[in-house]
Amino acid sequence: MLTRHVGVNISADGTDVTSDLSPYLKSITYTDNAGGEADTAEIEVRDESHRFIGDWLPKRGITVTIMLWRENWTGTEQIETWDLGSFELDEIQNNYPPNTARIKLNSIPQNSGLRQKDESRAWENVKLSQIANDVASKAGVQLFYDTAEDPTIKRAEQSEISALAFLEKLCSDNGLALKFADGKLIIFDEAKMEAQEPISKLDYDLSIIKRFSATATLQEIYKSCEVVYKHGQKDEKISAKFEDSSKDDGKVLKINQKVESQAEAEKLAKKKLRDKNKKEIQIRLTTLGKFEYQAGNVIELVNHGFYSGRYLIEKAHHRVGDGYTVDLELRKCLKGY
Repeated sequence: MLTRHVGVNISADGTDVTSDLSPYLKSITYTDNAGGEADTAEIEVRDESHRFIGDWLPKRGITVTIMLWRENWTGTEQIETWDLGSFELDEIQNNYPPNTARIKLNSIPQNSGLRQKDESRAWENVKLSQIANDVASKAGVQLFYDTAEDPTIKRAEQSEISALAFLEKLCSDNGLALKFADGKLIIFDEAKMEAQEPISKLDYDLSIIKRFSATATLQEIYKSCEVVYKHGQKDEKISAKFEDSSKDDGKVLKINQKVESQAEAEKLAKKKLRDKNKKEIQIRLTTLGKFEYQAGNVIELVNHGFYSGRYLIEKAHHRVGDGYTVDLELRKCLKGY
């Protein structure tokens, strides 16, 4: 039987430092987020010789690139690679005993403008895509607007909040999601993402799940959403209601927000109900690492009773050290909205 191998290649400011770090490397951890947060990575090294508090102390702000590789992972001699992208060295922790260093990395550079909180800007009567483009342009990053939804924003103001947090909230308020990856701001539709075919099935009976924790809640979960808006200028009331057909009963979420048409009200009701109900069933589990377990992908739980079904990967914490494992944070995919 072929033995599985997994490893890592690391570069710092364009220089390959893999062979230098390998004798000291304890683990590599990569956290992949589906939306709203930056991706992060952490390199942990042994430091009995005190190199990482001396000449090898890395400079904050340098660019680090990480690539994982695996061999014989699927029962063949094939070598596969996964480029995690570029990160900025954000923080260093030195500890003893035992003597270790933790090198913390962030996918969003500090000077990009996306993480700074001293910006104050306002927009009126513009499309969401235009606001996103303005934010991306000022931050010096690309925008990938991956949805047909492009609501008109009556007024939006960024004040005492980072550009990334501001844009993430704006997207969430309008039923969309935001992610920063590979130097791009990506805006997408969560419902479309959840409709993907599962990339993997995790069967309870196969015993490949090392840890499992599930939570089902009724807090802030609703059967339906009703949007009602009294349009003063037009002297008319616009209303719409959307129900989750999978629920026999439950609370009604009432929304009073400006809409211009019946169609817009119906769309808003669906989006608001989704935003409230998407956290109803959440799973945390640890299993054997796979490159395919990336945030934004869908997996299926099989033979898990009440918890069987399709789940969106919200976070994936990949750890290469003594073996290769991944901690997944999942939420159940909604049907019909």
